[in-house]
Amino acid sequence: MTSSFEQQDAVQRVKDAAQIVDIIGECVSLKRAGSNMKGLCPFHGEKTPSFTVNPVRQSFHCFGCGEGGDVLSFMMKYYNLTFPETMKQLAQRYQITFRNSNSLQMIRKRQKSARSFLMQTNVQLECTMNIC
Repeated sequence: MTSSFEQQDAVQRVKDAAQIVDIIGECVSLKRAGSNMKGLCPFHGEKTPSFTVNPVRQSFHCFGCGEGGDVLSFMMKYYNLTFPETMKQLAQRYQITFRNSNSLQMIRKRQKSARSFLMQTNVQLECTMNIC
C-alpha cells in the first residue's frame, strides 16, 4: 500500500519538474513584467493582460477573474483533466517514474473518498439547516 508520504513525494516530484512558465507559455502568450510573466487570461475574455505567472513561486493568478493556483491546477482547469490524469501527463512528459505503480490509483481513491465525505457533510449540513 502506498503511504501518504510517497503520494506527497510523487506530487512534489512532478511539481518540481514541471516549470509553470513553460506549461502555461504553450497556451498563453507571456511577456516579462518585472520578475513575473503576464498575458491574457485563458479562462475569461479580456483585452488588457491581468494574468500573472510567478516563476519563483511556480504559481499563476488572474486579477480579472480570480483564477489561480499551481501548474497542476492550471492543467486541470485549462485541459479539463482530473488530478490523476494531470499527474500522469506531466509524469510522462518529464519522464518521472513512481516508486509504486499504485501511486496514482491511491491518489485517485483518496480524492474520491474526500469528495464523497464533503458531499455527505454538505447534505447533513443542509438537512440540519432545514434546506433539504
